[in-house]
Amino acid sequence: MKTHSLKKVAIFTLAATLFWSCGDDKKKNTVSSTTNGVTLPSTNTPQLSAGNYSNLLSQINCRSGNRLSNIYTFSSSSFSGNSQTTIQGTFNAGGIGGTTVAREYIGVGYYGDVMIVQKVTNGSQVIGYNVLLSMCSMNSSSGAPYISDSRQLTNFAGKIVLDDEVSCGHGMVDSSQTTMQSQVDPNYPYLPVFKVDTWFTKVGCVSY
Repeated sequence: MKTHSLKKVAIFTLAATLFWSCGDDKKKNTVSSTTNGVTLPSTNTPQLSAGNYSNLLSQINCRSGNRLSNIYTFSSSSFSGNSQTTIQGTFNAGGIGGTTVAREYIGVGYYGDVMIVQKVTNGSQVIGYNVLLSMCSMNSSSGAPYISDSRQLTNFAGKIVLDDEVSCGHGMVDSSQTTMQSQVDPNYPYLPVFKVDTWFTKVGCVSY
């Protein structure tokens, strides 16, 4: 869900849950990262290079627009809790340093936006979290881009609640209320910086 939507959060949560749990092949996006040019993210240490998420992204169809080529990476060391962790505040651009990604958490937005959160550790100590975002494009009714590959996404902030969900091979993004800024497109310099508000919620158990 993004700022322009008139959908209610309750409807969004139900729809997103059904979207992931129904397993209808007709709702899957069959375009792989090889053919759509998705650039997999990298963090600032070799040990934290991101995995190949093309299989995960191929299961999620953008309901509005197309999947962006870039996956954005942000990080935070401001968190609280244990089995259910809350990360909040202003996030840094890029990945956080560490030696191991101990667990990943998956969340999905109503329009097909995907959030992957990585728990980063040094030994047994959790030092922070990486947040990887794969967003869907969004245009105005006249075709001007609000969210596109030519408008960099920055200034990520907000609150993310994670749950370990031990029954799955991954954890869940239980809920999130986040915001970021879509910077000026050089091809449309008259368009101001666009505020992007996003909501993500949990998915079913998925393999990727």
